[in-house]
Amino acid sequence: MEVAAKDIHPMDQIELHKQTGEMVYATLVDRATMAHELKESLKNTNTQLDFERMSSTAKDNRIKTLEDIIVDLGHDPKDPKGVRALMKKKNDDITALKKRLKLPPTEHPQKEELQKEKEAEDQLDLLMRLNQRVIDLEGDLERALQEKRGESSS
Repeated sequence: MEVAAKDIHPMDQIELHKQTGEMVYATLVDRATMAHELKESLKNTNTQLDFERMSSTAKDNRIKTLEDIIVDLGHDPKDPKGVRALMKKKNDDITALKKRLKLPPTEHPQKEELQKEKEAEDQLDLLMRLNQRVIDLEGDLERALQEKRGESSS
């Protein structure tokens, strides 16, 4: 069935265009929001992967250094040079860990988003409980009114 545009009232045409525009805009906003969230998630994942790579490289270097010390000085635990070298490496590791502890603690990249989601969930839960309470109170009030009407008519 075809309808000519001149047969449709101008207000209806305006309303149709308005609704169509709103649907297209909502779809674009949803897609843009999803793309932004995915981009942020990818950025956070890449940052975390870089940290893991650096940590892995540092561990590999430390293991190689310890292996070199053991190979150079032999495997005799009573050898004072070997013990001193291992103690020096241990002290260096402890110093590095102390420096790391002075750095500000890292936070989860999505901490703020997770907090906002938690707050929204808590608020929704509170609203649902309050709504249920209002419904219960309305039911109690309705029963009380019915009882009062029942007593009045007796």
